[in-house]
Amino acid sequence: MARLYLLYTREGFSKKFPLLRPSVKIGRDADNDLVIDDDFISRRHVDICVNPDSIVVQDAGSKNGFFVDNERKEKAKIKIEESFKIGDVTFTLRRGETDEFSLSEKFQPDSDLVKETKDKEGEEGRSSTKTRALQTIYKEIEEDIFKRVLLFGSFDEFASHLSARLSEIPNFGTLFLVEEAEKEVQNVNIRFSVNGSSEAFNVLKKIMAENPLLFQNRLTVNNTNLTFRSEPVNLRNKNNVLVYFPRKSLTKMSNGRNIESFLLSLAKSLDLLDNILEEKKHLTGKKEKVNGNDEQRDMEIITNSEGVRDLIKQAKKIAESDIFILIEGESGTGKELFARLIHRHSQRHREKFVALNCAAIPENLLESELFGYEKGAFTGAYNRKPGKLELASRGTLVLDEIGDMPLNLQSKLLRAIQENEFYRLGGSTPIKVDLRIISLTHQNIEKLIEEKKFREDLYYRLVHRILTIPPLRERKEDIPSLINFFTNKFCRQKNRSINGYSVKAFEALVNFDWKGNVRQLENEINSIVNLTNDGETVDFDILSEKIKNHYEAKQDQSLNLPPRGNGFYKKPEREEIIEILKKHNWNKSKAARELNMTYHGLHKRMKKMKIKPPELS
Repeated sequence: MARLYLLYTREGFSKKFPLLRPSVKIGRDADNDLVIDDDFISRRHVDICVNPDSIVVQDAGSKNGFFVDNERKEKAKIKIEESFKIGDVTFTLRRGETDEFSLSEKFQPDSDLVKETKDKEGEEGRSSTKTRALQTIYKEIEEDIFKRVLLFGSFDEFASHLSARLSEIPNFGTLFLVEEAEKEVQNVNIRFSVNGSSEAFNVLKKIMAENPLLFQNRLTVNNTNLTFRSEPVNLRNKNNVLVYFPRKSLTKMSNGRNIESFLLSLAKSLDLLDNILEEKKHLTGKKEKVNGNDEQRDMEIITNSEGVRDLIKQAKKIAESDIFILIEGESGTGKELFARLIHRHSQRHREKFVALNCAAIPENLLESELFGYEKGAFTGAYNRKPGKLELASRGTLVLDEIGDMPLNLQSKLLRAIQENEFYRLGGSTPIKVDLRIISLTHQNIEKLIEEKKFREDLYYRLVHRILTIPPLRERKEDIPSLINFFTNKFCRQKNRSINGYSVKAFEALVNFDWKGNVRQLENEINSIVNLTNDGETVDFDILSEKIKNHYEAKQDQSLNLPPRGNGFYKKPEREEIIEILKKHNWNKSKAARELNMTYHGLHKRMKKMKIKPPELS
């Protein structure tokens, strides 16, 4: 349902506020409906009366007033797409669907204002504006976390929400929450990560190796070799620490004070959430199931990739029209999620979303599924059945694996699209339809046309625009967020909790090739959740053999060791490991760090090479 909302813009960032009540108060005090913490704004600045297609803004006795077209007003009527200003905050009245307000608490860059700022200000001015904008974002996220903390039913749900929020900040950097394990320094559990990557894991290992008091003391390191901030936090009577470090391109943390304040607030939020969930557990005797629309959550497109975010913007723009779309990409990349996104943001969103997989149905049944049939049309047709074309009329029809549609059926579909009508099998009365078709494929349709396996005239009827979804291996920055998301999803389904991932397990998942894309990753996390006991940490050993072998092969390559399975290792590599062990007085933790290996990786290598300390030889 379309509703009025205010889009208010400040320092190049915009935020939506839905006008759900007949009257709304704006001001600095906490009892206002819309609170804006700014010295220029009075405790209660303006009152707004909401009408069906406009609002009336009334000054509430403020010191600085509000302005329309640079003229101060006591009272003003604002229509849709018209604006008023309070200080440097611009409010624009707009109308939008209620599902847009899932983004209502997220600041989004306003391109015009950002461009204007860049044109007007020098380097120093731009830096100041960026710092103020980041400070605003950190404050908004902090407020959002404290407001929502009582609503989270599990730590995994909180982690998924937090990761999504922080990944929206341009150049945010990387954040880990790690829990200290009982044995070795390198053996820690990753509770969640934001913008994790192979390089990020190497930095994390370096931080842990060089800072033995990481879990006890707040640390700030800002030099050319290593730059990070950490904030210890005690969760479930165990030592945890938030570790933040900037992107590689940012050698110094120019907004360090904001980050320090944010990490401290986040640590308090984690502590509060931990106590609430523990209290719930004692009161109910079991974990709370998460409330909310799981189906809606599962339709989200989880991404930290700028390329995929651009595709989402394109999809929403395309959704405004009725043009036919071809979405191409490898199997498992999420093509149907984009089709559903287009449907949800189209004028047809109140009508049906109907999908038909052209590859999953035998050729002799595909025609009846698409066009339907009349009673008695063939043996077994005891009743009339409408086809997918008929069911999707005025809604959206998705033809999955369109490249597998038989040629004879392609010609019938072409006629139905051209005439906007068709006949059921065995029928003599034309059925009128209003169609919007989205086609999905993992094949090269143009190559199929050259091979005479797909009709060229149908192609140009079905394809007005093309969206190409990149494979997961080309957007590895999405993998940590997807791990968090799917872990949360399957923990909800199984009503269990998982105590994070070991560094080695998480690193192995992030660095895997994922030829089956998001679907393969989802299946892997599903099996991990099913095989991990309630409250345990996901360790490397529980991963599938393919992922473990891939990780260990990479480790072998880094040491120039021969492939596994040969039954032997060359003497020089064995001697090199022994030499480094002797150098560190057989301290495996220190030797592993110098060899760029995990502690358990070195232990396993020593066992395989039959390397033992002198006292055990």
